[in-house]
Amino acid sequence: MSAQTRLQVLREMMAEAFLALDAQGNIQELNHRAASLLGLPHERCEGLTPWGAQPGLAGTPLHERLLDALATREPARFLSELPSGVWLEVSVRPVGGEMWVLATDITRRQRAEDEAARIDERFRQLGERFQVALESAQMAVWETNLVTGQVFRSEGHDRLYGYAQPLPEWTHEQFLASLHPDDRPAVEAQVSSIFHNDVLSYSSTFRTRWPDGSWHWLISRARVIRDANGRVMVVRGAMLDITALKETEEALQEAVRTRDDFLSLASHELRTPLTSLRLQVDLLRRLAGASADEPLGSAKVTSRLESADRQVRRLGALLDNLLDVSRIRTGKLDFDLASGDLATVVEDLAARFADEAKLAGVELHAHVDGPAPCRFDRLRMEQVVSNLMANALRYGRGTPVRVWLRQQAGALRLSVCDSGPGVPVSERERIFQRFAQGQGSARTGGLGLGLYIVRQILEAHGGRVWVEDAPGGGAAFVVTLPLDGAA
Repeated sequence: MSAQTRLQVLREMMAEAFLALDAQGNIQELNHRAASLLGLPHERCEGLTPWGAQPGLAGTPLHERLLDALATREPARFLSELPSGVWLEVSVRPVGGEMWVLATDITRRQRAEDEAARIDERFRQLGERFQVALESAQMAVWETNLVTGQVFRSEGHDRLYGYAQPLPEWTHEQFLASLHPDDRPAVEAQVSSIFHNDVLSYSSTFRTRWPDGSWHWLISRARVIRDANGRVMVVRGAMLDITALKETEEALQEAVRTRDDFLSLASHELRTPLTSLRLQVDLLRRLAGASADEPLGSAKVTSRLESADRQVRRLGALLDNLLDVSRIRTGKLDFDLASGDLATVVEDLAARFADEAKLAGVELHAHVDGPAPCRFDRLRMEQVVSNLMANALRYGRGTPVRVWLRQQAGALRLSVCDSGPGVPVSERERIFQRFAQGQGSARTGGLGLGLYIVRQILEAHGGRVWVEDAPGGGAAFVVTLPLDGAA
């Protein structure tokens, strides 16, 4: 093998890119590593300048440094980044009438150095934040270095675990032993997850047992520091005692339970005088009908009695809703399911609402396509249809209300549509929550319970309810229920 052949083999075995340039910068020889960096086949590179073979190099620092070396014929050594993001360590040396260029890919090293710089900056920022936290909130901080095994904790750390004086040492085993048995599995799983997932930070809330036997709530927020290969190097965190916050939260929850109990009691207490008033109104109506020639039977008195009756019915419905919310919360909303025809319920209620719709200046149209066999609680289903019709009259703002009941796709489909402003897409789930009010609710009144109760009743029947755009504009509340025997 000739010396020239040996030299060619050696160049191809090199991990570095090799270029031999003439005085004008044209490539006389190169190995395949250099051709790969230039992005052209080996044979197409010879006779071209590096920036001619790869136009993206024109005007770059590498281009300028090579021109300087060609002009001065002085050796040089420098770092340069290619447009592709590859970092090179370049050595330039004149050899005879040529300029030899040797380039080593140091991208991984450069990125590791950049990552180290970012980690140093992150350490500095975290140190500043921890210092602010310590000074302003008297928080405790800790750090575990998994490389050296060293554990650092601030002076206030051990006090959060009930120790008046710092302990000689603090270990992970001591930490786990202090945890409440119910909290330990979640904490252990979270700590373990940082070694198997790309977790950068996490937050834990747990109870710890003090030496005096009392339990205290702590919250710990930590950041995971990794090396360039993703391995966990350091875990740093800050801790705070939130026992008082948890006690306040429990007190608020108890207050909510007390409120619900009060609403239930108030509903029962108010129902007694309302029932008596309802009986008196019915009696007055009968007297007005029996004494048509008496002043009591005048149209004016009768009209006022009818108005009073409607208000009493409305109050009764509101109280029923309050009672139902309490029953739903305690799981005591009972149902008496029986097979029947839902069509009769819809037709009866449409007839009942006819007068109310007329007084509101609303055209009420009910369309029932044939029988609608279903297994349902009649009183509860009347409540569903009544709430939907009342809702349409209230929010439709005087526009026609249309009710359809038909069989579709093996189920019963009930639609109650108005031509009002409709319900925005962003509100279509929220309006089915407790005490939720739709747009314009301040003018229309209501407690925001009707639709919530409708959904609870229908779900107990194996059905669904949702709201969508009505044909021609407005809101369409759609109910689906399984046919009898097709649940």
